Amino acid sequence: MPLGGQVIYWESVKQAANAELVRQKQQVLMGSIGGLLSGETITKITEAEPDGFILTTSSGRIIHLAVRDPQGRPQISTQYMKNNTTSAKGLLGSITSVFSTGSWRRDIAAVHTGLLRGKSHRTCIVATVQGLFQAWELARHSTKTLLFEVDIRDEVFAVIQTSPSRSYTDDMKSDFQFLDFALFPGSEAVTEEFLSHRLLVLTCIMIGRVGNYHLIDLRIRNGSVDIDVVHPITCYSEGQFRAPDENSFKAQLLLPEPAEMAFMILERSIVLVSLARIEETPSSQIQIESHTLPDTFQEALHMRQIAYHDHDYRVVGCCSEIVGTDPGKATCTLLVHGFGMAQITILPLKEGQSALERSTVTAKSKMEQAIFYGETSYNLFDFRPGRSQFRIHDTELEAAALEINHSIMSSTSSYIPAISPSMEHQLELRATALAELIDYVSSWQLKIETRWQLLWSAEKMRIAIVIWKWYNAQLSSRKQERETLLLPELLDMVSEKYKVENRSERGETDIVRHYLIHDVWRIELVIPWAEHAVKELYDEGIQDPAKQLSLIDQALDIQICSMEAAFAFRTANAEVYGLGTDMIEDGIYQGSYESLPEPWTSIAETVEKVKELAIRSGELAHEHADTPGSEHGGVDFEIVRKVAADNPRLVHICCQVYDERFRWLKAQPDAQTKAKGDAIIHEYHQVRRDLIVYIVDLEMPNEGIKLAERYQDMQALVDVIERSTSQAVERLAESGLSESDELDYELQLESNRKKVESYFTTYGSKWANVLYSNTIAHGAIADLFDNVGSYQKFLTLYLRGKPEYSKLSWINEVLAEHNYVKASDALMATQKQEVGLWSKKIELSMGKLALLAAQEQENQRVKDDVALKMIRRVDRRMEMIDIQDQIYAYIQPALVQALDEDAKFKIAVEEFGLYATKAMPTLKAIFEQNIAKLVSCQTLDAEDIIDIVTLLNDGTQHVDSQGLPLQRFSLALKTLTLTGLGQLGPGRHELHEKIIWRRCMLNDDWELLNRTEMKDDEAVAHETRTTALFQTLKTGFEDGMTPRRRLASYFKTNLVYAGTFDIIEPLPPSAILSAGTTVASLRTSSRYVNTADSTLKALAQDLEKEDRMLEDAIKKGRLEMWWKGIVEAAKASAREDADRRGSEMAKMEAVKKKVAARLGLGDHGAEEVYTNGHAHGGGPVDQQGDVQMD
Repeated sequence: MPLGGQVIYWESVKQAANAELVRQKQQVLMGSIGGLLSGETITKITEAEPDGFILTTSSGRIIHLAVRDPQGRPQISTQYMKNNTTSAKGLLGSITSVFSTGSWRRDIAAVHTGLLRGKSHRTCIVATVQGLFQAWELARHSTKTLLFEVDIRDEVFAVIQTSPSRSYTDDMKSDFQFLDFALFPGSEAVTEEFLSHRLLVLTCIMIGRVGNYHLIDLRIRNGSVDIDVVHPITCYSEGQFRAPDENSFKAQLLLPEPAEMAFMILERSIVLVSLARIEETPSSQIQIESHTLPDTFQEALHMRQIAYHDHDYRVVGCCSEIVGTDPGKATCTLLVHGFGMAQITILPLKEGQSALERSTVTAKSKMEQAIFYGETSYNLFDFRPGRSQFRIHDTELEAAALEINHSIMSSTSSYIPAISPSMEHQLELRATALAELIDYVSSWQLKIETRWQLLWSAEKMRIAIVIWKWYNAQLSSRKQERETLLLPELLDMVSEKYKVENRSERGETDIVRHYLIHDVWRIELVIPWAEHAVKELYDEGIQDPAKQLSLIDQALDIQICSMEAAFAFRTANAEVYGLGTDMIEDGIYQGSYESLPEPWTSIAETVEKVKELAIRSGELAHEHADTPGSEHGGVDFEIVRKVAADNPRLVHICCQVYDERFRWLKAQPDAQTKAKGDAIIHEYHQVRRDLIVYIVDLEMPNEGIKLAERYQDMQALVDVIERSTSQAVERLAESGLSESDELDYELQLESNRKKVESYFTTYGSKWANVLYSNTIAHGAIADLFDNVGSYQKFLTLYLRGKPEYSKLSWINEVLAEHNYVKASDALMATQKQEVGLWSKKIELSMGKLALLAAQEQENQRVKDDVALKMIRRVDRRMEMIDIQDQIYAYIQPALVQALDEDAKFKIAVEEFGLYATKAMPTLKAIFEQNIAKLVSCQTLDAEDIIDIVTLLNDGTQHVDSQGLPLQRFSLALKTLTLTGLGQLGPGRHELHEKIIWRRCMLNDDWELLNRTEMKDDEAVAHETRTTALFQTLKTGFEDGMTPRRRLASYFKTNLVYAGTFDIIEPLPPSAILSAGTTVASLRTSSRYVNTADSTLKALAQDLEKEDRMLEDAIKKGRLEMWWKGIVEAAKASAREDADRRGSEMAKMEAVKKKVAARLGLGDHGAEEVYTNGHAHGGGPVDQQGDVQMD
């Protein structure tokens, strides 16, 4: 018919579908449309019942097609609708009809008919693209009458221009078109005096290639127009509009009952526009006045684009429809190319819902469309966010995403059935919805916390699926009805606070399904409760080992399958959730946890219970490893082996949750939580090591090795290797071992040996250091130096980096490295730690010997000045030991009668500790502490030597004025110079120097010495020379002491001087007053930097007592005046002794030369012929050079 004008009419579909061709021909009515132009075709058929149709031609003419004659019999006749009332017949009439201007319309936009009035009357309305509307009266047996004609183009465009959605200028009017219209149901009013139609008109303004659409709610009354409402279509303005042509689908407007929702049908999109009126309420009135009233509901549905072939979806036909008996559902039916029939139904308002509430398009509703309908294989529409012009704020999007996420997790979403015959299918539906959710929001700028919340929910849903599959398999394979299944037991134990109540009166009797339906969002509680439930069941009376083992096995399955699934899902989907694949390692996030909530996989209960189950299951498997099998009435050995085999997997999970736990704790802002993080790190390392090593006892050393390698836990790796090696050796020593077992243990030993060697290459010093420390800890020192081979460098680096092993280090340097400089360094480090005096002396001597040996090696030879400095440093330390030896030699005679160390200590304190009396408790304590070290031959440091030698008093058995008592202050000053305390700060040196001089001066009774009456000069000089001050000054001058010290240059250059006292200055009594008598003055010494104020205060009080004694000596004994004379006398005495020694040396040189002359050796032979006072080849000689004869 569209091309040739032929008409075939059946009165019913049944007749048209009759398979019998003869019957079809009998029931068919045939005819033709006259007057069609060449090439003119029928483009649209509009129903005009009761017995006709309105035809629209490609030339824009309107034809009425009748299918019955005036008597009601079937007959086809046509009539062109024009202004005149004559219907021409025959050839001439047809030609006239063709060229009649009244029927010629080239721009027809739409033709629609109104309701049937009476038996045969109805109105037909025709609209052109330019906005001309005609109303025709149709009747079965009368001429078609034009009721009115009105052009509404200007009025409509003017109203659109006032729309606030967008501004339109007058020059856009040329691009303004009318596309379609629809009559509001029940709005038609036609009488002889009054004609009224309410229309909804679809218009478009083309701006470039973009169509801007509007819906105009208007009423035409007796040829005039009243415009009620303009609905700008804001949800669709893309360049989807195509210029009308014969082949394209033209935009159509459908207004199905109850006329509250309009459907704009485009070729590849459907636009829904709500026409519901906003009820006038106080709140809506306020919104109107404040211009905050939301726009009416609009939604654009875009059809999916099929990538293959030419099967893209596009509309080829559409109509309104009433479904069932409910007129409240607005429905339209589409015929879609490549898809088929599709029906779109708009549900009525919910009870209590207002049109204002319905009008709001929420982020949640848009997301739910995409999630639950967007990716189904049978879906017609594309709900991806990029296809819609609806824009969602990030905050609203995140809130909606989390709300939808929770509705899926708790099965409260209306889009997913809560109950399904297949629990697995229901869980998979929810998992798919969660995947669609993240796919929808992945392109948005979500907060990192939101992304984690969505990921964690997906993880929980995944483990819910895994747990259900496991439980379903348990149900299928259960051997006995009475066999205890752990999962329902533990869910029953979970507090009602942490699950939706399972109400039997509602038919909710399956606790497992009920929990997985409603409580997956908090399924993390199942993980710790798996272990807790086992413990509770034990306490309730399950004592049978077989049942206990079965429960442990089930608990292991729950924890392992859950946590492994969670971490695997996280690793596989991290990039999908915007976390980056490189940020997940071993299932654990490696980034910052600062803003993250507590990860569900590592809550405190999970960490603790996973650890406890790992320990409990390992112990139980080890306990029952050798028990009889089930056939003998014992435990099932298969379960024992499975529990043992699962232990390494759970240990791995335990490490993961510990790792994640301390990372999160350390990232928290409060100090208390950070401290918990520090504590759990130490706990984790110990737990990890213990659990990994215990795997060896379960006969799985290789699994333990793999875990230790995974975490690069060198201590655990060493322990596992050592334990598995010792176990293999023990097993091989047992009798009755089978050949296969013997071979397995031998292979294990060989494997361990190769691994030990390979770890040096793989881990380097990290491995070597732990291995060597373990070897030393086990006392296998010999093994340390045996079979080192190519790994000698690791041993050397290890020993050099461990000062506490310097005794081993110097042996390694000599035997293996032949590096005597390093050997000397090691010995120097050793002597610093040495407590025993004799050992310290030996180590210093060997260190010096090593330096001398290094001088003989070309490849290790150090510079002469450096070597000299190092040797002199050793010599100074040896001198300090000699000083300690002298002190001990002085007190040793008094200790001969002592039976033990305690007795020696008591005697020493009683005999030599009279200076520091009870009046000076701090000094007394210092003296006793140091004297205890001295009598037990422990090493004293320099300051301890100074304290003990200056606090030592003359013993009752030692009255020799030329012995230690008078020289001990010289020894104290000598110690001060040898130790180099000035390098630690001038204050430290000066404080000790002043204290030495003060105690030196307090050694004698100056008030008694000052009483010189009735004494001649010789007596006074003799008394003066016997004072400790005189002896100390004289010794100092003899060893290089000068009135002006070179202390500053010494501290600056750290030179080694030949003299012992060249940095010591003789200080007058006034210069040493107040030394150390306050806490502040003691703080000037670096020795007391970290000493408590209370301790320093007590020491300062004792030193202040010394200071008062010195003041008495100055006042009553005129010490300040005596001091100057004694200094000069000491200088003179030192000079006289030096002159005497010089004279003696000159005489000795003369003797050497005389002997050499007699022997004919000349001057150069003098040294050879005279050694230690003996002539070459003869006996001793006298001062004249004569050999003394016996």
